[in-house]
Amino acid sequence: MAITVEGVENFVKLKTFGNVDGKLTEKLLNIMVECYERLGPPMTYSVNLNIFEASSGGNGFFASHDALQGKPTINIYLDKVLSLPPNVVEGGIRRQVAHSILHGSPEYYKIKFPTELKQAMQTYGLPENLATEILYGAAMAAKEYSVTKFLVDGGYFEDQVAYAKYMLEPTAEELQAWEMAKSNPMARIVYLAMTLRDISCAVPLLKKLNIGDEIRKCLEKRLGHLPDVYRVALQRMVDETIQKFSEDTFKNIYNLVEAIVENIIQKELEPSQHGTETLRRVENE
Repeated sequence: MAITVEGVENFVKLKTFGNVDGKLTEKLLNIMVECYERLGPPMTYSVNLNIFEASSGGNGFFASHDALQGKPTINIYLDKVLSLPPNVVEGGIRRQVAHSILHGSPEYYKIKFPTELKQAMQTYGLPENLATEILYGAAMAAKEYSVTKFLVDGGYFEDQVAYAKYMLEPTAEELQAWEMAKSNPMARIVYLAMTLRDISCAVPLLKKLNIGDEIRKCLEKRLGHLPDVYRVALQRMVDETIQKFSEDTFKNIYNLVEAIVENIIQKELEPSQHGTETLRRVENE
């Protein structure tokens, strides 16, 4: 597929918001065009690209993708882009391109509640809004995993390593979020599901001979603030579920939800098993 920056207006539907730097926009477009040329077109053969001068609200990512309106939509926030190393930005922009190729239709963003999650809602009184967050975390984890694998298989390695290290670096916000969540079982469950979302992009790199050990150490550092019981649970899900993902994204999502129910929800909310013991342990740490 031949795509050029000159003809990109026929392929990428660009909108800008605020005082957007033209040279930076062109640079980002170049990254996207080169990636589409190498990997193929988005799922709908066109993509909406929104570039914002600044992010708003609680948006923590410098770029995002969805397809809720029927076609791939990529949002980029220049204030966050300018604060990051170039290789992390390149890796992140290519990830949005990969999402538009692999996950560029609404079905990847409107996923039905798996049976195991509906059962957990009934058995443990898990509120629907929290169940939705858990499903979102699992879905993003599965999609982020597949994006890394797709890009690395396509020849993008160094920038994906840089992006994975960036995502695995603990932040003050994450540590503060854990302090706020750790005394509430429901909040702990959501926090751990979101942690799986954030670390899954690194999992395909764990088996790469030249970088696997380093990524494993970064992963251990990322989970280092958690009590042992949660580090073990998350590591088990990485090793036994995420590393065994197939090419079927929906099957991967359902398998990860099942693992979250078994390894986290049941143990947090089932008093006759580990919930009360876990709570005491967390409160004492």
